[in-house]
Amino acid sequence: MNDIQILQEMLAPAAQVILQPGPGRPSAQLTDLQSGTTVEIKGLPHNSIVIRAEDFENPLTIFNGSKGERKRADFVIVSNDESDRKWVICVETQGGNKAKGEVTAQLKGAACFIGYCKCIGKSFWRSHGFLDGYQYRFVSIAGLNMKKIGIKPIQSEKGPHDHPENFRRILRHPIIHFHRLIHPIS
Repeated sequence: MNDIQILQEMLAPAAQVILQPGPGRPSAQLTDLQSGTTVEIKGLPHNSIVIRAEDFENPLTIFNGSKGERKRADFVIVSNDESDRKWVICVETQGGNKAKGEVTAQLKGAACFIGYCKCIGKSFWRSHGFLDGYQYRFVSIAGLNMKKIGIKPIQSEKGPHDHPENFRRILRHPIIHFHRLIHPIS
Protein backbone atom coordinates (compact mmCIF):
# COMPACT_ATOMS: atom_id res chain seq x y z
CA MET A 1 0.00 0.00 0.00
CA ASN A 2 1.33 3.45 -0.83
CA ASP A 3 0.79 6.56 1.33
CA ILE A 4 -2.23 7.77 -0.64
CA GLN A 5 -3.95 4.38 -0.34
CA ILE A 6 -3.30 4.34 3.41
CA LEU A 7 -4.79 7.84 3.78
CA GLN A 8 -7.84 6.79 1.72
CA GLU A 9 -8.34 3.83 4.05
CA MET A 10 -7.60 5.84 7.22
CA LEU A 11 -9.84 8.86 6.63
CA ALA A 12 -13.64 8.90 6.60
CA PRO A 13 -15.11 9.35 3.10
CA ALA A 14 -16.74 12.65 4.14
CA ALA A 15 -13.27 14.03 4.98
CA GLN A 16 -12.05 13.34 1.43
CA VAL A 17 -12.79 15.53 -1.60
CA ILE A 18 -13.70 13.42 -4.62
CA LEU A 19 -11.31 13.92 -7.53
CA GLN A 20 -13.00 14.64 -10.85
CA PRO A 21 -11.61 12.99 -13.97
CA GLY A 22 -10.65 15.34 -16.75
CA PRO A 23 -8.62 15.46 -19.92
CA GLY A 24 -5.19 14.47 -18.69
CA ARG A 25 -5.07 14.96 -14.94
CA PRO A 26 -7.96 15.12 -12.44
CA SER A 27 -9.29 18.21 -10.68
CA ALA A 28 -10.95 18.87 -7.33
CA GLN A 29 -13.53 21.39 -6.14
CA LEU A 30 -12.50 22.78 -2.75
CA THR A 31 -15.66 24.13 -1.14
CA ASP A 32 -15.32 25.86 2.21
CA LEU A 33 -18.72 25.57 3.86
CA GLN A 34 -17.98 28.30 6.45
CA SER A 35 -17.07 31.00 3.94
CA GLY A 36 -19.28 29.69 1.12
CA THR A 37 -16.39 29.75 -1.33
CA THR A 38 -15.27 27.26 -3.96
CA VAL A 39 -11.98 27.03 -5.78
CA GLU A 40 -11.13 24.41 -8.41
CA ILE A 41 -7.66 22.87 -8.45
CA LYS A 42 -6.84 21.53 -11.91
CA GLY A 43 -4.01 19.27 -13.01
CA LEU A 44 -3.65 17.19 -9.84
CA PRO A 45 -1.33 14.20 -10.14
CA HIS A 46 -3.32 10.96 -10.41
CA ASN A 47 -1.82 9.71 -7.14
CA SER A 48 -3.39 12.41 -4.92
CA ILE A 49 -5.84 12.82 -2.08
CA VAL A 50 -7.54 16.03 -0.99
CA ILE A 51 -8.48 16.10 2.70
CA ARG A 52 -11.00 18.40 4.36
CA ALA A 53 -8.70 19.23 7.31
CA GLU A 54 -11.27 21.66 8.70
CA ASP A 55 -13.49 18.64 9.47
CA PHE A 56 -10.98 17.42 12.07
CA GLU A 57 -12.76 18.07 15.34
CA ASN A 58 -11.70 21.30 17.03
CA PRO A 59 -9.70 20.27 20.14
CA LEU A 60 -11.43 22.74 22.47
CA THR A 61 -11.29 20.39 25.44
CA ILE A 62 -7.55 19.71 25.10
CA PHE A 63 -5.76 22.91 24.02
CA ASN A 64 -6.05 26.42 25.51
CA GLY A 65 -5.63 28.14 22.13
CA SER A 66 -3.25 30.79 23.48
CA LYS A 67 -0.86 30.32 20.51
CA GLY A 68 -3.50 29.55 17.87
CA GLU A 69 -3.04 25.78 18.25
CA ARG A 70 -6.79 25.16 17.84
CA LYS A 71 -6.83 26.49 14.27
CA ARG A 72 -6.59 24.51 11.05
CA ALA A 73 -6.52 25.38 7.36
CA ASP A 74 -9.43 24.13 5.27
CA PHE A 75 -7.72 21.56 3.04
CA VAL A 76 -4.59 19.46 2.67
CA ILE A 77 -3.53 17.99 -0.67
CA VAL A 78 -1.16 15.01 -0.54
CA SER A 79 0.30 14.06 -3.92
CA ASN A 80 2.95 11.86 -5.45
CA ASP A 81 3.65 13.13 -8.94
CA GLU A 82 4.99 11.34 -12.00
CA SER A 83 8.54 12.57 -11.22
CA ASP A 84 8.50 10.77 -7.85
CA ARG A 85 8.18 14.08 -6.01
CA LYS A 86 6.00 13.99 -2.91
CA TRP A 87 3.94 17.02 -1.88
CA VAL A 88 1.87 18.07 1.13
CA ILE A 89 0.07 21.32 0.35
CA CYS A 90 -1.85 23.04 3.13
CA VAL A 91 -4.54 25.32 1.67
CA GLU A 92 -6.61 27.98 3.41
CA THR A 93 -9.51 29.37 1.37
CA GLN A 94 -11.22 32.62 2.29
CA GLY A 95 -14.09 34.63 0.98
CA GLY A 96 -12.51 37.81 2.35
CA ASN A 97 -9.14 38.67 3.71
CA LYS A 98 -7.76 37.49 7.08
CA ALA A 99 -4.78 38.81 9.02
CA LYS A 100 -1.47 37.15 8.21
CA GLY A 101 -1.07 35.84 11.78
CA GLU A 102 -4.44 34.09 11.67
CA VAL A 103 -3.70 32.44 8.31
CA THR A 104 -0.26 31.35 9.56
CA ALA A 105 -1.85 29.67 12.61
CA GLN A 106 -4.36 27.86 10.37
CA LEU A 107 -1.61 26.59 8.07
CA LYS A 108 0.46 25.44 11.06
CA GLY A 109 -2.59 23.56 12.37
CA ALA A 110 -3.05 21.77 9.03
CA ALA A 111 0.62 20.69 9.05
CA CYS A 112 0.15 19.39 12.62
CA PHE A 113 -2.92 17.44 11.44
CA ILE A 114 -0.72 15.71 8.82
CA GLY A 115 1.83 15.02 11.57
CA TYR A 116 -0.94 13.31 13.56
CA CYS A 117 -1.95 11.24 10.50
CA LYS A 118 1.73 10.33 10.05
CA CYS A 119 1.89 8.92 13.60
CA ILE A 120 -1.33 6.94 13.07
CA GLY A 121 -0.07 5.47 9.78
CA LYS A 122 3.23 4.43 11.32
CA SER A 123 1.60 2.95 14.43
CA PHE A 124 -1.65 1.39 13.22
CA TRP A 125 -0.76 0.59 9.57
CA ARG A 126 2.80 -0.31 10.56
CA SER A 127 4.14 1.65 7.62
CA HIS A 128 7.48 2.90 8.95
CA GLY A 129 8.15 5.32 6.07
CA PHE A 130 4.59 6.69 5.97
CA LEU A 131 4.48 10.35 4.84
CA ASP A 132 8.28 10.67 5.06
CA GLY A 133 10.22 12.64 2.43
CA TYR A 134 7.43 15.08 1.48
CA GLN A 135 7.97 18.68 0.47
CA TYR A 136 5.53 21.04 2.17
CA ARG A 137 3.84 24.04 0.58
CA PHE A 138 1.55 26.57 2.29
CA VAL A 139 -1.04 28.52 0.30
CA SER A 140 -3.79 31.01 1.13
CA ILE A 141 -6.43 31.58 -1.54
CA ALA A 142 -8.18 34.79 -0.53
CA GLY A 143 -10.76 37.26 -1.73
CA LEU A 144 -12.91 34.65 -3.47
CA ASN A 145 -16.10 36.59 -2.59
CA MET A 146 -14.65 40.08 -2.90
CA LYS A 147 -14.52 42.59 -5.68
CA LYS A 148 -11.13 44.08 -6.50
CA ILE A 149 -11.88 47.20 -4.50
CA GLY A 150 -11.33 46.99 -0.76
CA ILE A 151 -8.86 44.15 -0.44
CA LYS A 152 -5.40 44.80 0.91
CA PRO A 153 -3.17 42.00 -0.34
CA ILE A 154 -0.49 40.44 1.82
CA GLN A 155 2.67 40.29 -0.20
CA SER A 156 4.00 36.81 -0.84
CA GLU A 157 7.74 36.58 -0.57
CA LYS A 158 9.75 35.19 -3.45
CA GLY A 159 11.16 31.72 -3.13
CA PRO A 160 9.59 28.51 -1.89
CA HIS A 161 6.54 28.84 0.31
CA ASP A 162 7.62 25.90 2.45
CA HIS A 163 6.88 27.34 5.91
CA PRO A 164 3.53 28.53 7.29
CA GLU A 165 5.02 31.97 8.00
CA ASN A 166 6.08 32.29 4.36
CA PHE A 167 2.88 31.18 2.65
CA ARG A 168 1.88 32.03 -0.91
CA ARG A 169 -1.13 34.31 -1.23
CA ILE A 170 -3.31 33.90 -4.33
CA LEU A 171 -6.08 36.47 -4.74
CA ARG A 172 -9.45 36.04 -6.44
CA HIS A 173 -8.66 33.05 -8.65
CA PRO A 174 -11.52 30.50 -8.61
CA ILE A 175 -9.51 28.11 -10.83
CA ILE A 176 -5.87 27.32 -10.03
CA HIS A 177 -3.52 24.81 -11.63
CA PHE A 178 -1.65 22.41 -9.32
CA HIS A 179 1.79 23.56 -10.51
CA ARG A 180 1.01 27.07 -9.23
CA LEU A 181 0.57 25.63 -5.73
CA ILE A 182 3.98 23.95 -5.63
CA HIS A 183 6.39 26.14 -7.59
CA PRO A 184 8.06 29.18 -5.99
CA ILE A 185 7.31 32.72 -7.09
CA SER A 186 9.97 33.82 -9.53
